[in-house]
Amino acid sequence: MTTQTKHPGRDTRLAVLLAFLLPGLGQVYNGELVKGASLLILILVAMAAGVRLALLLPDNLLIYGALAVMLAGAALYIFGIVDAFHGASRSEASFLPRAYNRWYFYLAAWLLGHAVFGIAQGYVRDHFLEAYAIPTSSMEPTVHAGDYVLADKTAYDRMAPQKGDIVIFVNPDNRSQRYIKRIEALPGDLITDVDGAELEVPHGSVFVTGDNLRRSRDSRHFGFVPLRDIVGKARQVYFSRAPGGIVWDRIGLTVGGDAR
Repeated sequence: MTTQTKHPGRDTRLAVLLAFLLPGLGQVYNGELVKGASLLILILVAMAAGVRLALLLPDNLLIYGALAVMLAGAALYIFGIVDAFHGASRSEASFLPRAYNRWYFYLAAWLLGHAVFGIAQGYVRDHFLEAYAIPTSSMEPTVHAGDYVLADKTAYDRMAPQKGDIVIFVNPDNRSQRYIKRIEALPGDLITDVDGAELEVPHGSVFVTGDNLRRSRDSRHFGFVPLRDIVGKARQVYFSRAPGGIVWDRIGLTVGGDAR
């Protein structure tokens, strides 16, 4: 006759710690593997879907949509910690460990979970929404040095680029860098170059300039920008700071439209 060794009920402090380290891991510790995995998946799906839906909001509401997504994610995270605490406190005095109630399983789950989170965050950043810090004054007065802007990477899945849009694109001279400029001319438009010659913007390209023409390196210097090199449309300033501190009256400002 075989017997199974039972262990004391779950330690609430350890359940909370594990839930803090990774959503769902506290539930796994409590013997609720499916519940823990479901919570982790729910948070990942909710965050990605929430960002995607926030991008459908008008420009002036994007920052609030992004904030709502972060708060929803935080609420689910806190729920996981509280639920892990209650699950451990309700566990029977004699708990029969599952096969996965081993320290090495918790460690493997923590490593895998954070890898999945990293992949999911990278996917959202690369395909949906990315924040950019603006280091120069080339787009003043619309976008200031010290502004942090939200760039919508799905904008041109829904519509074609428009004249006046402020876009983030790959620096033609250093493809590891990103520039922010305004679309001045679209394919087929005629522009006048620095020598006074009239040129037609070729198919599949745009002509971009900085709003601060005297301090901007743009299409006047490096030529037309291929549409495929546009990575997103700048939509809203979510934070701004100057040498004197935070510039509160710039937070929430939308960008786009001809402000010159």
